[in-house]
Amino acid sequence: MGDCRLIYRSTCSASFLPNEDLRDLVHTAAEHNAKHDITGLLLLSGDQFLQVLEGPSKAVNQLFNRIIRDARHHGVELIAFEPIGPRYFDDWCMHLVDLFDLSRQPRDLLAQKYGAANGVIRIPERLHEIFALLLDARAICRNQPWEEDRGDAPVETVPAPGPTQDTSPAPRNAAPAAAGD
Repeated sequence: MGDCRLIYRSTCSASFLPNEDLRDLVHTAAEHNAKHDITGLLLLSGDQFLQVLEGPSKAVNQLFNRIIRDARHHGVELIAFEPIGPRYFDDWCMHLVDLFDLSRQPRDLLAQKYGAANGVIRIPERLHEIFALLLDARAICRNQPWEEDRGDAPVETVPAPGPTQDTSPAPRNAAPAAAGD
């Protein structure tokens, strides 16, 4: 069997919510996923996880069996499992997107598009909207690192490059690549 895509949601255990623990998990999972040709994205909104995994069907199934037994979350709900052609989340072996940590503009855009309550962006119920949220999060992270401006600090203006200024793109502070189980 070829590649598949698996999407699930779950609720994060209260004892696991510190971001440092989550970032450690993401790093470890990325290493595991790289060895098994699994790619994906882990989204956190409030205490809700939404994760997409893509890769060889057998490897993704084995990983999901480990995920559902993990005590760091509960209420695991399988949303989709399907064979795929090209991967849409092949940017990272795993990547964490904490929607609360997004800068103001993308956070406001997602809140307007998907709804929000008490500053927490709602994870939709319908599959096409769930997939759209995952793709939106991917696009935001590819085009603007989520650690940049959280909306707390004034926005700095950058002068237009002059003839002697370096016009090469500045290095990005990429979010930790990882997550999975």
